[in-house]
Amino acid sequence: MPLPHMLCFMLNQLKQSTQTALDHFFDLLGKDVHMSQQSFSEARQKLRWEGCRELLDFNVSYVYSEGYSTWHGYRVWAMDGSKMQLPSDPKLVAEFGTAGRGGSAATAQSSCLYDVLNDFIADALLEPMQTDERSLALRHLHHLRGMDSFAKELVILDRGYPSAALFKAFQEAGVRFLMRVRKKFSLDIDRMPLGDRQYVLTGNGEAISVRVIKFLLPSGEIETLITDLFDKRMSVSGFKALYFKRWPVETKFGELKHRLEIENFSGRTKEAILQDFYISAFLSNMITVAANETQPIIDSLQADSGNKYEYKVNRSHAVGVFKDRFIRMLIEPNKRKAKREYERIIHLLTYHLTPIRPDRSVPRNPCPRKARFHFNRKSNC
Repeated sequence: MPLPHMLCFMLNQLKQSTQTALDHFFDLLGKDVHMSQQSFSEARQKLRWEGCRELLDFNVSYVYSEGYSTWHGYRVWAMDGSKMQLPSDPKLVAEFGTAGRGGSAATAQSSCLYDVLNDFIADALLEPMQTDERSLALRHLHHLRGMDSFAKELVILDRGYPSAALFKAFQEAGVRFLMRVRKKFSLDIDRMPLGDRQYVLTGNGEAISVRVIKFLLPSGEIETLITDLFDKRMSVSGFKALYFKRWPVETKFGELKHRLEIENFSGRTKEAILQDFYISAFLSNMITVAANETQPIIDSLQADSGNKYEYKVNRSHAVGVFKDRFIRMLIEPNKRKAKREYERIIHLLTYHLTPIRPDRSVPRNPCPRKARFHFNRKSNC
């Protein structure tokens, strides 16, 4: 199988048996070809996973050369991690580690650098379970610092990340941060009243000036944020709204796991796992590209509708639309026909929309189901 066809096959995200997916793919190509699952497995071993990673990097570089949304001139990022279930295989256990009851299930630690305003994954990592979140955050920071589009950057992080060493790394990189901190992170900060104050964190011979923001949540719990944004035009309410902009990174992992079924890996080797991981991140970004091009059409159609909410592309439907059609576009040698395929994708995305509900809050479930795939988010194969 030629390299372009192999990449297209993996991009098509068919979560069936490999043999069934191969038969479907060659039907799509219009070729009377049979390829066994064993032959495909041998062929993909010749493709280094770094090639799929480079596909993601090229996609990100291109998108940010075309312009992007910012907040007060800052590109706003979230860094977050999530455990990824892997196929049950002794080699994967040895490579990545385990989690779950009895510590027997092959599991990897994933992390991503996600643009919350533009809905883009700029960097993604899949590492052994013993890799801590702060180490991954430093790697994301290094990646961000090396991007061609690096300018005014602001990163939002949850309460598992804060440390004096990480604060210092952000300041040395010239990247602003906003981090939520736990109780007992600093007893001095815990004793502070609600409001907005400056504070000097000390430790390991370092002194770092930060701004401490404390406010009450609707639940009555006190939220504490630390930032190095000292602009006095930013109020407590402004920082509160800014922190909650990180929420889309949570839903992005939901999309990867439930809609794109990233954990339904098509192979049982490290190479196959990493190929699928980066292909899924790339496909999520491509769906975003199409959704962003569709949004002006949606806004025009909804302009005089009198609806209570504004509307956007339904991402579940978009995943289904991309099946086959995106691949037809990629393999079409005639540029005019390929453009028509893409226009067809944009047209279909306008059919099924979802309302944009500002300040929507979804309670966190402390006891989630352990099912491999969510029953309310069906496969779009």
